[in-house]
Amino acid sequence: MPPETPSPDTVHKAIIFDDVSIGFEDISVLDGVSFDLKRGETKALLGVAGSGKSTILKICLGLVKPDRGHVYVLGHDVTTMSEEELFDLRNKIGIVFQESALFDSLTVRDNVAFRLMEEKLPEVEIEQRVREALSFVEMEEAIDKLPSELSGGMRRRVGIARAIITQPEALLYDSPTGGLDPITSTTIIELIMKQRDVYKTSALLVSHWPAIILIPSPSTCSRWMARLSETSTQAS
Repeated sequence: MPPETPSPDTVHKAIIFDDVSIGFEDISVLDGVSFDLKRGETKALLGVAGSGKSTILKICLGLVKPDRGHVYVLGHDVTTMSEEELFDLRNKIGIVFQESALFDSLTVRDNVAFRLMEEKLPEVEIEQRVREALSFVEMEEAIDKLPSELSGGMRRRVGIARAIITQPEALLYDSPTGGLDPITSTTIIELIMKQRDVYKTSALLVSHWPAIILIPSPSTCSRWMARLSETSTQAS
């Protein structure tokens, strides 16, 4: 089977949604959604609960297939890829979950190092990269703590460190400030902006929190908030 040839439109774009629709049990979740994320850009999609925000991230990862349309991620059409091809693609993507999804029985060090240990990298390299990632999110002093010893905001910062340690080409944030107080939420936003400015990693984040609008251009967020909210209303 010949290697997949990226579409010319993906040369400068990390993610492209082209007329994507999907529904579950006769309920429309996304209807004709089209947008793109340029390489090195950070973009936020706002919407109320149930508007399809997390579904967009699942489609990006190839976890669910749309009923219509195409989705290109890092130059590949995820709607046509095999599970083996998707596995390789996912290794190039960092994910920050809303609840951090840390392993309760592992220390912060082992949580952040998990993917590197799976790749069987040398211990010296793993230790160095773990400390660099934790230093970036200002959590190096918590390296030996368990998740149960951390606050919600601290766990979220460790989740960001785990996502960036593999130096991904793209980052997906699922409600990164969800459940956090305003001050802690602002800290997380600042880390996302720092990641954007320092590493220029392409990042797509979904949220219901309007303050996330501080990251990209306000017009982008407002447009998507209206679109996703409209879709949610139609589905309810």
